[in-house]
Amino acid sequence: MRRFLVLLSLIVFSCEEKENDLKGKIDYLGPILEAEDINVVHSDSGYTRIKMSTAKQLKYASGEELYPKPVYITFIDKNGVEYSRLRGDSARYRKSENIYQMQGNVLINNTRENQSLATDELFWNPNTRKIYSEKKVVIKTPKENFTALGGMDAEQDFSRYTLRKSRGTVVVDSIRTMVSTDSVKR
Repeated sequence: MRRFLVLLSLIVFSCEEKENDLKGKIDYLGPILEAEDINVVHSDSGYTRIKMSTAKQLKYASGEELYPKPVYITFIDKNGVEYSRLRGDSARYRKSENIYQMQGNVLINNTRENQSLATDELFWNPNTRKIYSEKKVVIKTPKENFTALGGMDAEQDFSRYTLRKSRGTVVVDSIRTMVSTDSVKR
């Protein structure tokens, strides 16, 4: 009986010790993967459609990704021609929403349409192929200069867009016209 009590006390003591060890532990919340000089190619049916590059990527256990250095995304048409470029000072990928959030000096340049956009924050959804912003955006084309204080929604190729709380100038047959509306669609 004495041996049994000694053995039982050792088991209880051992269990208490393990429980105390677990109480002091903290889950690691930092990146599980850190990579440098990243070049990612997204393809569809064997054709490259999107190229993404950045100097640094951090991946987390949740599936979130952080890009603390400038990010460059190039969109390519079905003929293999690069037609639009997107860049931001940093970005975050939210896996739960499948959305990239570009931040800081975000610029889009559509060479096919000769358009540019500048903003402080932009969201890109690769599934819907849409971009949007709730922040002020400035859009320039050869015939238009718009500022949209309420943001905008657009196709990822920037071929069509809707502006919220916009104002700007439009050249119509060489006549300069001021425009100010709650919403402008192109």
